[in-house]
Amino acid sequence: MRKLLLAATALFLVAPVISEAQQRAPQNPPSDLWCRDQPITGSSTATICMAYTFQQCMASRASQTERCYMNPRYDPRFR
Repeated sequence: MRKLLLAATALFLVAPVISEAQQRAPQNPPSDLWCRDQPITGSSTATICMAYTFQQCMASRASQTERCYMNPRYDPRFR
């Protein structure tokens, strides 16, 4: 009986902490958070903003010279 009471008390103390942590956890990042400049012809480039993470952006590069950067037009207020 004592163990059951102790377990129930622990549950009531821990549950609000877990719930609050889940509310503060970041949601899925936007698909246009990371961009890269892909060369098209000569010296012209196309800006491609279709990566959720920096690692995803780096993996999508067509050449080692392309760089990844945070989207300068991204505004989290409109998500």
